[in-house]
Amino acid sequence: MALDTLIAGRYSGTYNAVDVGITDDGYELEQSSSADMIDSSDAYGDSLLDWVYRGGEVSLSFTSKAYKAGAITPFWPWGAMGVMLTAAAPLGRLASDVAKAMVLTATANTPAAAAPATLTGSLSILSPNSPAKLLYNSKLRQVPIQLSLLPSLNTGTVTWFTQT
Repeated sequence: MALDTLIAGRYSGTYNAVDVGITDDGYELEQSSSADMIDSSDAYGDSLLDWVYRGGEVSLSFTSKAYKAGAITPFWPWGAMGVMLTAAAPLGRLASDVAKAMVLTATANTPAAAAPATLTGSLSILSPNSPAKLLYNSKLRQVPIQLSLLPSLNTGTVTWFTQT
C-alpha cells in the first residue's frame, strides 16, 4: 500500500480538437483570486480584517515541442501568423468569440488517469500581453503558449474549466 496519494502521469492536449503535440514539461494551471480588501479602520488600523471575493483568473501554460497547427493556432488565434486584421477578422472582436476549447486528457493506466481524467477550458485563448516568442535558428522550434481560460456558463454554473 502506498504511503500517500501520489499522482503522476502524462496529459495530452488538444486546442479546438487539434493535437498540440508533445510538450517540454507538461501543462501548468495557474489560478488567482481577486478581492476587495477590508483592511483599514479606525479601530484596527491597517490590519487585514476580511475581504470580499471578487472572482479571479485562470491560465494554462505549456511549451509545445511540435511546430504544427495545434500549437500555432493558440500561439496566434487572431488569424494567420503575421496578419493583424482582415475584413473578415477585424479589430474589436471579443476574445470569447475567438476562444476555443483546450482539453487535457490523462494517459490511461497511470495514477493521473482519474485525477482528473480530463480538464477542459471551454473558452481558452492566448493571454493578453503574454510574450509569444518563436526562435528562428538551427535549434528545435518550440512553441510557448500561455492561455487565459475565460469563464463560461455550464449547466447553470459559471466555470473557468471543468474536470471529469
